[in-house]
Amino acid sequence: MKKDYKSYLKNVTIPVLVYGAFTGVLVGTIVYFFKLVAEWLTEKGTELYHVAQQNPLVAVAMFAGAIALAFAMHFLQKWAPETKGGGIPRAEGVLRGLLTFRWLRTGIAVIFNSWISFFVGLPLGSEGPSVLLGTAIGGGTCRLPLSHDSWNRYIMTGGACAGFAVATGAPLTGILFAVEEAHKRFTPMILLMSIVSVLFGVGISNVWAGLIGHEPMALFNVAEFMGTFSMKEVWVPVLLGIAVALFACLYNVFVFFVGKMYDTKLAKIPQWARLVIVFVLTVAIGLIVVGKFNGASALFGGGGLIVNLAQNASGTIPLAVLFVVLVVRFFMIAFATGSGVTGGVFIPMLSIGALVGSLMAELFVLLGMPVELYGTVVIITMSAFMGACTRAPITAIVFVVECTWNFSNLFYVAIAVFVSYLICEVFKVEPLYDVLLERMMEKQNHGKKHQILKFTYVVQEGAFAVSKAVRDILWPANTRVSEIVSGNKGGMDDDGERKMHIGDVVTLFVQTYDEEQTEKELQDILGKQLSQTNLG
Repeated sequence: MKKDYKSYLKNVTIPVLVYGAFTGVLVGTIVYFFKLVAEWLTEKGTELYHVAQQNPLVAVAMFAGAIALAFAMHFLQKWAPETKGGGIPRAEGVLRGLLTFRWLRTGIAVIFNSWISFFVGLPLGSEGPSVLLGTAIGGGTCRLPLSHDSWNRYIMTGGACAGFAVATGAPLTGILFAVEEAHKRFTPMILLMSIVSVLFGVGISNVWAGLIGHEPMALFNVAEFMGTFSMKEVWVPVLLGIAVALFACLYNVFVFFVGKMYDTKLAKIPQWARLVIVFVLTVAIGLIVVGKFNGASALFGGGGLIVNLAQNASGTIPLAVLFVVLVVRFFMIAFATGSGVTGGVFIPMLSIGALVGSLMAELFVLLGMPVELYGTVVIITMSAFMGACTRAPITAIVFVVECTWNFSNLFYVAIAVFVSYLICEVFKVEPLYDVLLERMMEKQNHGKKHQILKFTYVVQEGAFAVSKAVRDILWPANTRVSEIVSGNKGGMDDDGERKMHIGDVVTLFVQTYDEEQTEKELQDILGKQLSQTNLG
């Protein structure tokens, strides 16, 4: 027992604390200032649209500037293709071992390309890029002296979680991101690394905020506009869950359709042209002012829009404007994502849910719902839409509490999220990030052929796998541990609980596109083999 304790301390606890803390501090610092600049650029971009709406010469200059920035993004994407599209699905692919990336190029390019998107006003957010940036920073931490290659994906997972937590101010959601979204499985090592990285990342970002003089506040500061549901209004979250599920299915299917259209019918359009079209269309929408509709309000990430919607119980935003903004954002987010523009869809996705919630709240007030619950309906719908689109219900429930600092409606949030999640599962519409990731994988592996290989390895002394359970190890993608033979006693490992020890003979099946890289990863985990069997 003493030997196992010392081994766990040396091989798990200390590396988690050291790598997780260092990664968290780096991510917390870099992502905090990345987001600070992003907010400033968004503010200046909004001001520029308001000026251009009154000045034709400025409007013309904005079109020319947008084209120039589209080309700037194109050249950065040629240098770092990993920055095309959403940051979260790309990060998930890297963390699961499904996608490759160059951490330094990706980190630099995602910062500058995202700033371009925010300044122009594309309806994309900073949360996805922050996750990818955190993953890239973790990839750099992996290159530190004494870092074992088998720790790489754990460290990058911590960086991704810290990036999300710092960008949203939601540390618990950042931790849940690792187990419910990034890896879709629970292991103590993943959880420990995520917790350490998130705590240090959020901690150092709060230190920087204090030094600059920024008061901490909820991501959506709307708690004062949220009433509290009672059981007599339980019909509201139930109906919300049904409506949200149907709209989430429609949204996901449309995003998938647009992505497929770009890859097939529009495949001959060069990337620079796709970017120019989206940038010019964005500027054109931002310059439109008709009645109470201001095109600039339909653009950008959507965080401010969500706050305004939660405060709309007095009807400041007309019903027709709500509908037009919903339609504009619905189409623009899908086309921007499909075109490969750098930026995240997390907050923009939430803004779609909030717009649906605002329309539903207008209807429910007519049906007798107290007007004080208007803002609550907006936030609950936003959460349910997120849970339905991503199929991450626990993350959605926890996030709505952290982003509003309001706990009073947790039960009703859970009802809406559960109903929407259940209906989407019945319709079998695939989760948003999973399909976006699959699209990225198809592009990376285009023209390659996969093969299924069988390996038999012996666990070597000093190997990463020693004293670790099968489920605790981030194996190469698409790996199945078939059998472990120890002391002439073998057996299947159905639940991943079996620990490996020096001298154990491990049989694995792997589906891979790169046999040489797979063998390297396996030897990093099980130790350099004196002899090995590949029965492919």
